[in-house]
Amino acid sequence: MGMVKMEHVNIYGDGREPRAALELLAGLSCFDPDDAKAFVAQQSAQEEENLFEPLLAQALGLLKDLGKAPPETQTAPQRAFAFDEVQSTVEKFAAEVAERGQRMAELNARIASCEQTKEQLYHLTGLDATMDEIFSCKFLKVRFGRLPKDSYVKLPYYEDGTFTFRQYDFDGEFYWGMYFVPAEHAEAVDSIFASLFFERLWVPDFVHGTPQDAIAKLISEQQQLSAERDALSQMADVATPADLELLCQMTLWLHYEAQVFSMRRYVVLLDHSYYISGYVPAARLEEVEQTLKRVPGVRLLSDEAAGVDARLAGNTPPVELKNNWFSRPFEMFVKMYGLPGYGDLDPTLFVSITYAILFGVMFGDVGQGILLGLIGFFIMYKKMHMEIGLILTRCSVFSVLFGFVYGSVFGFEHALDGMYRAMGFAEKPVEVLQPDSINTILILSVAAGVFIIVAAILTGVASEMRRGKAVKAVFSVNGLAGLVFYLSLIALLLSAVGIQLPFVGSVPFLIVCLVVPFVMMYFAEPIVQLSEGNKPGKPGEIILNGFFEMFDAMLSFASNTMSFLRVGGFVLAHAGMMTVVFTLAEMTGGPLYVLIVVVGNLFVMALEGLFVGIQVLRLEFYEIFSRFFDANGRPFTPLCFQSLAQRAQS
Repeated sequence: MGMVKMEHVNIYGDGREPRAALELLAGLSCFDPDDAKAFVAQQSAQEEENLFEPLLAQALGLLKDLGKAPPETQTAPQRAFAFDEVQSTVEKFAAEVAERGQRMAELNARIASCEQTKEQLYHLTGLDATMDEIFSCKFLKVRFGRLPKDSYVKLPYYEDGTFTFRQYDFDGEFYWGMYFVPAEHAEAVDSIFASLFFERLWVPDFVHGTPQDAIAKLISEQQQLSAERDALSQMADVATPADLELLCQMTLWLHYEAQVFSMRRYVVLLDHSYYISGYVPAARLEEVEQTLKRVPGVRLLSDEAAGVDARLAGNTPPVELKNNWFSRPFEMFVKMYGLPGYGDLDPTLFVSITYAILFGVMFGDVGQGILLGLIGFFIMYKKMHMEIGLILTRCSVFSVLFGFVYGSVFGFEHALDGMYRAMGFAEKPVEVLQPDSINTILILSVAAGVFIIVAAILTGVASEMRRGKAVKAVFSVNGLAGLVFYLSLIALLLSAVGIQLPFVGSVPFLIVCLVVPFVMMYFAEPIVQLSEGNKPGKPGEIILNGFFEMFDAMLSFASNTMSFLRVGGFVLAHAGMMTVVFTLAEMTGGPLYVLIVVVGNLFVMALEGLFVGIQVLRLEFYEIFSRFFDANGRPFTPLCFQSLAQRAQS
């Protein structure tokens, strides 16, 4: 449980070509390199543009156009190529595909134009003249189009002899027709028809003869164009199976070379050698050293042997979490919030225990817990490959355990009464919806919150001590001063509800356990600054900042504690929802009883499971993590080769 120990290493190689070393390091997938930019006085090995990337993107697009998917599992090419050879091959096929694509675009536009014109001509079939005769008029202008029926009845108000409108079709909403107007009056008449919402129909120049003749010609032309387009769409004609296989191999080679080239940004070129540095898990350091011996002239040295201090270059060790089988899936939640800094406490174990228990308390049912575990493992994890399925599997164990406490099996609250009597109990441990039980559940929820908050503060104290910040661990709100103050407030509240504790409420208690910690927390920030050799600020700023800090601290203590009431609330909500399900089932009876119980259980499982999972995660992030977790770590990202499928997903 915790983190993988990291070792900073320095790799020196003879010459100025680091390719062999980079390939071996990427193949091991355990070397997290430092960025060469950290060494500003030196020269990075990557000074040229990565020419493989644009060509790779072009090759992938070409394969997609040709309907060929590149291999998904293979990461290294089977053969090597010359860049010029690959470029000429890809560009040759790409040019042919582009030419076909351009021609297909032209055909599609022509087909769309024919289709649109054909639809327009269907409304002109009532004409008894050819299009050529109509457009041959020298002194008249003709306009085709449609007029809304509401506007059609207004035409007599505008007919003053300057135009003539002829209707030849009506579709129920529009009158299709044309109007003739002398050329000198065309502009004025066009304005009149525009005010009547006349939608003009443009007849293309290639339409000749009667509308019927033009439609027949368009249908024939459209069929010819479609046949040509369908022939061009057969991209398999562009490349043979052998050509496609060659393109796949070239694409793999480009993908590999692009990755190797991008790794060169981690290399510093010296006069007659190169330098690479980074972090390696301590357990694999020997493996890395032995592997690099395959490259002549390469040496791997520790910081001490190389005379290097990695911290001077601004490098911090990366973080790779290492937990047991139970806690490992909960790393997902920790990473959602952020990684702990290297050397800090890993909160994964804390999260796994508190999350699973709180989930089980809020979702306590034997039958639903078992079903939730089966769904989480076999469907969500095994089939859908969702990591959260493993989390649900672990939470379901506690759901079953607390289901035995509540005596609930798929909502049947007394299904286990026989088992309890056989064990010598008069009844089940907890009857959730009884008035006395409700109060007990809510009080225990708050008590559990107090316990968890105290554990979070203690974890924060331990974490600050590990960082070497003992002053902050003692004086801060989330340190020992805050812990004493918080527990003292809880003790005072217990006295207020009738639970008397010795010494609580006395003057020495108030001074030692409340006033002193309060003052320590109030001036914690300037004291920490002084301990670190920094200026604490002006007195006015210290007093004002301390006031707001303490105001926020008091609110957080109260809100964080009361927030755990939601735990008890969801216990009651779960039992209440199942009571509603059985009430509805009993109102129907017969076969519907079973159906309602089954559907109701599934509905409650889905709804309650989602809400409970979100609410517990909220408790973890806001009420627990905020007490001790500084998410300032960077993830361990080793050099590695990706497959083309991984490239598509990233």
